Amino acid sequence: MYAVAMGLNVAAVDIDDDKLAFAKRLGASVVANAKQVDPAKVFQESFGGAHGVLVTAVSPKAFEQAIGTLRRGGTMVLNGLPPGKFDLSIFDMVLDGITVRGSIVGTRKDLQEALDFAGRHKVKANVAVEPLTNINDIFARMHAGKIEGRIVVDMSL
Repeated sequence: MYAVAMGLNVAAVDIDDDKLAFAKRLGASVVANAKQVDPAKVFQESFGGAHGVLVTAVSPKAFEQAIGTLRRGGTMVLNGLPPGKFDLSIFDMVLDGITVRGSIVGTRKDLQEALDFAGRHKVKANVAVEPLTNINDIFARMHAGKIEGRIVVDMSL
């Protein structure tokens, strides 16, 4: 939603069609189911590759696939924390001028800027408030990948 509000062309990759439909509703112009198609091919054919890719998945395979979605001079930001490693071609990284960065948290200033931006551009978070009595159901939906956005557990309900 932030990227769309910034006027960027947004593309999404997932292995769940429901998550991809959610990404479309949030403004993604291109989606790719990595179980059905090669995301790199989709990105390259759709818009010549991505300028930037944010990888939030917890699968090393997603990290490997993300590199191929970049255009020359692109940047890949690693945010998910899967166990293990993934291979990078030194030759391709140097030849294509690819930047790889890790990012896990921001500063208080980053948070304030993000909230200010969200307020100015009317970025609306998908948040549901549910009572603590729903906690088992919430975890079941989370494990099944059926939560869109975030859930706040209200301890007073």
